[in-house]
Order: sequence, then structure tokens, then C-alpha cells
Amino acid sequence: MRFGSSNTSIPRVLVVLSATLIGIAIGIVVVPTAFLNAIRPSVFSMGSLIGTALGVGAFIALGLAFLRATVDRSHELDRDMLKATLEVIPDNIFFKDKQSRFLRVNQAMANYCGLKEPGRVIGRTDADIFSAEHADQALADEREVLRTGQPMIGKEEKETWPDGHETWSVTSKVPFRNRKGQVIGTMGFAHNITGHRQAEQRIQHMSHHDSLTGLANRTLLEDRLSQAIAFAGRNQKHVALLLLDLDRFKDVNDSFGHSVGDRLLQLVAARLKACLRDSDTVARLAGDEFVIALPMADHLEGIEQVAKKVLESLSLPFSVLGHELQLSASIGICQFPEDANNPEDLLQFADVAMYEAKERGRGRYCFFSPTLTEAARRRQKLESDLLQASARDEFVVHYQPFVATNSDRITGMEALLRWRHPEQGLLSPNQFIPKLEELGLIVEVGRWVLRTACRQAVEWQRNGFPPIRVAVNVSSQQFYQGGIVDTVATVLRETKLDPKYLELELTESQTLDDSEATINIMLSLKRLGVSLSLDDFGTGWSSLSYLRSFPIDRIKIDRSFVNDLLTQPAAEEVVNTILTLSRNLGIVCIAEGVETREQQDYFKKHNCEEMQGFYFSRPLTALDATAMLRSAKIGPLRATAGFDDKNATSTVAHQHAAMADPKSS
Repeated sequence: MRFGSSNTSIPRVLVVLSATLIGIAIGIVVVPTAFLNAIRPSVFSMGSLIGTALGVGAFIALGLAFLRATVDRSHELDRDMLKATLEVIPDNIFFKDKQSRFLRVNQAMANYCGLKEPGRVIGRTDADIFSAEHADQALADEREVLRTGQPMIGKEEKETWPDGHETWSVTSKVPFRNRKGQVIGTMGFAHNITGHRQAEQRIQHMSHHDSLTGLANRTLLEDRLSQAIAFAGRNQKHVALLLLDLDRFKDVNDSFGHSVGDRLLQLVAARLKACLRDSDTVARLAGDEFVIALPMADHLEGIEQVAKKVLESLSLPFSVLGHELQLSASIGICQFPEDANNPEDLLQFADVAMYEAKERGRGRYCFFSPTLTEAARRRQKLESDLLQASARDEFVVHYQPFVATNSDRITGMEALLRWRHPEQGLLSPNQFIPKLEELGLIVEVGRWVLRTACRQAVEWQRNGFPPIRVAVNVSSQQFYQGGIVDTVATVLRETKLDPKYLELELTESQTLDDSEATINIMLSLKRLGVSLSLDDFGTGWSSLSYLRSFPIDRIKIDRSFVNDLLTQPAAEEVVNTILTLSRNLGIVCIAEGVETREQQDYFKKHNCEEMQGFYFSRPLTALDATAMLRSAKIGPLRATAGFDDKNATSTVAHQHAAMADPKSS
């Protein structure tokens, strides 16, 4: 049935109006005549009968015309109300004939179909508008409604449009009958539930994915791991799990803030995905920990290739919100069925292997082996002990001298943190400093080291020794989040140390940048009167920009260049460049890690102002350092240790290994 427009009622109105006027005219002429004839029946008996009949007929015609006009006006009002109702209803409404051609739709339906005018749908079928799958199902549903005469209620329908977006609706269809009750088509109502479905999809995605990176979360990872393990078990295949932890990522958050850290994690996630196959899964567990699941990992070489590819990709600089950052990562690898047969154990053992990779120097991968579990237990025990070390007064400060190249005079002492473990003895920083940073204890411990070193410097002066500077290392957490300026000011005030005898060492390889915030902190420290030095110079990729931007008083040539100085031409070239730059910029240069007379002679020849290293002295307790100052003399290590010249280097190496000290200089 087709609903006509209001224009089709105009001729009918004219007909009704004409009939009414004719009836009135006849009534005006005939009725009086009939009345007169009625009172004179003897004269016009036949005429009166005819007149009376015509008069009655006129009145009847008049009444029928009026009734017809009233009914038509009612129908027209019904049509107007129906049209208005259809246009304001937000759901899709449509009428179809028996061939499933659209007879009429409302504006909401036209909008759903991507058409501006409802009239453009008339005469079309679903096949002209929707996908073939949708159209075929709709046609089958409507044929069933026509066949049975029964409604179809609440069926969910999904449509994928040509541009790829998806919509959902809940549709009901009923037989469309005419006034005689005959089925002439179908009528449908469709409620658009796209918003609800998209919300459900978002919730579903959020429950299985990391909100920051979009990677799989632990729940989805474990589900996919379970499936991969089940498949591998049935088909005698292997699964590999790589657990990746970004090295020193906490320094990024501490140095640049969490907005930079979050963006960096997103970029890391993108690089990890680019390294993998579509069948692989990469997930973010928490913080800076990521997991890669490799199903069908049947060859050890393939697993190692993925690990190397990931490490290489992450080693390239990241550009993050105006900062150029460089990262490394440590990877632990565990396999099914060799190491574990369920997701929980795979994750646990991969974690053990990852920590072993960090122990071996970071920026590398390590396969799990049963012997590593004992090492993991030792690390956990060490962490537990570390939490109590401050309360037990187990931390101590050792001192290693700086020596003037031209006179062998002691010009200062570097304060180096050590941990006197009750069971393992003296531990060097590389064995516990990273854990202090991870546990958030480095600021507190660093404040203690600063206060201890300043007090010792004052004590030496009170004992009559010539004033010398004391150098204290500052971590990135202390520098950016530890209130370093206030801390230094407070310590100087408490200990009464002249600020010119305090030097703060900043490590280039830690997360520093030449941002305004960094420079402002440095300038504030300089205003206190302390000096600043840049440690491990040459290891960072932005060394030259640091020299141009930072108010640095001293730079320390990294030991790696000093070690290779006499055997690697490239190392010698770097050292010469640093020496030239420092002289041109008026910055004092210190060679750290000097272990042989040949190295000492080289730096004397090239006018490096100061040296430090095992060739002169290993780190000493405060008591031994005091004895060294009292002697007012400094000699090479071989003399104090009683070794001859040819064994000096090997002796130094042996002591260096025994101390496990990355800060031998």
C-alpha cells in the first residue's frame, strides 16, 4: 500500500464542494414549491409529490456531501499525523511490498542508509543498499513473515558498509495489511544499537589490551599462550617467550616526566610490533616490561634472531616530544616444552633469565636454565636485605683520590658508596645501586652519602690537612625529583663546608638533557657555589651539546676510552678530541680509569689536568684515605702493594675484579 501525498485529496474536495452547492441550490428552489403545493393539493397534487421528493433528495445529498467532506478531512489529518510521527521517530521505520521493495521509509531510515531524502529509497530493495549477506538474510526473513503471517521480533542485524565501518540494529518485521485485512507486504522497525555495540567492543578491548600502548595485556597474553601451548603440545611444536625490560627506564620518568615516559613506551610498542610476525603476540605487562610470545618457534636460531632484531631496533634513538633519547633493553627467554609447560611458569622463568641478562651488563638477552633460579633467589634475598641496610648502618663511603698530572698532588677525593653486607662482605655499587633506584631508595641514600662526604671533608680540614674538594655522584632521580638544590644547601649549612670544596658529579650516560629545566637546576647549584662535573664523558650521543649548554667545570673521560687508548686508534682520537675541546672551552679534564704508567705518561704528555685510577689508589675507607693525606705523598699502586712494574696491570685488574667496582676511577 502506498501512502499518497496531500495533493491527491484536492480533486475530491472540489467534487464534494460542487455536490454540496448543487444540493443547496436545488433545496432553495424545490422545497418552497413543494410546501406551497402541499397546501394546495387539489391544484398541483402530482407536482407537489415530485417537489417534495426532490427537496428531500437535496437535503440528503447535502448531508452526504457534508459527511464525506468530514471523513476526508479526518483521513487527511490522519495522514499528516502519520507523516509527522514517522519523521520524528528516531528508529528506522519502513514499509515494503510483497517483492520486498520499499514503499515508504522515515527520515531516520534514510539517514541510516546514507541517503538525504526518504523518497530515494522508494522502489529499491535491500540488495540496492546493503551488503549481499545482509540483503539475502533480510529477503529470507520477509518471505518467512509473508508465508506464516507471523511477526519476526528483535533480530540483531550487522552491516559492514563500503568504507569499512560497521553498524548494528535490532529489527522487528510484521505483516503489512490493507483495510480489508489482506497481507500486502511487510512493515519493519529497526532500533540502531551501533553505539551500544561499539561501547561493548571498547570495554572488551580494554579488558584485554593495555590502555597506553594498545598491546595485549596479561589476560590476553595468557589466553594466547595457553592456546599456543595446547597446539604445540598436540603437534610436537615449540613456543618461545621473551620477557623484555627497558634498562634504566625510571630515569626517563624522573628526568623528563611521565608524559615523555608514556610517549616513549608507545614508540617502543610500535617498534616491537614492527619486529614480529602477525602470528606473534607482543604484550605489555606493567611499567616498562613487555612480553613477546612466539608460537611455532622450532629453531633456536630463529628465537635468537628475533631477540637480536628487537635489541637492535630499540638501540636506535627515539625522538620524544622534543627530546632525543637512547635506550637499551634486557631480554629473558624461556621455552615450551624445554623449560615450562604453562603460561605462569614460562613468565616466571623468563623473568629470571631477564634479570640474569641485566646482571651480565644489560642490553643483551639470556636463555633460562635451571641454575638461574638459585641466582634469582639470591637476588630476592639481596633486595630484602637492601631494604634494611640503612636502618642497620651497613652503608659506608669510600674515597678515591684525584691526582694532579703535573705534580702527583692529591687535588680531591671522590666519595663512593659501598654496602657492607653482613654475609657477602663489601659490595660495590653495580651490585645494588640499580636496585636502590628501582625501590625508590636512591634519593634517601644519596642524601646520606652527600652529608657523610661533606662532614668528612670538614673533618680533614679541622685535622690540619690542606682543603681539597670532595666529589659526590648524583643520580638522575636525585637531580630531577630529589630536590637537589635544597638538599645541597641544607647539607652545606649543616656541615659548614665551604661550597667551593664540593663537586657534584652528573653521569652523562644517565638521562640528562639540555632542557631549560635541567639548565636551571644546574645554574641554581652553581649559585650555591659548588662545582659541577660530567662523568663518563664521551659515552653519550649528545656530548658536544652538553658542553655547549651546561655550566660544567670538569669533564671525566670515560674509562672505556682510557683502557683502549694505546691499542685502538679510534679511542686515542676520541681522547685527543675531548682534551682539545676541554682546553678550548676552559673546562678541566680528568682521565678516569688510569691503570698503567704508559697511560699516566700519555696524559702527562697531552696536558690532561687530573687523573684518577687504580694506578694511584683503589677506593679507600675514610681511615685509610686520612692516612694517605697524612703521608702528603702519592705513588703508584704497585709501590703500596709491593708488586713490581711488570705485574702492575694484572694486579690492578685482579683488585678491580675483586672489588667488582665499575667506579674504579
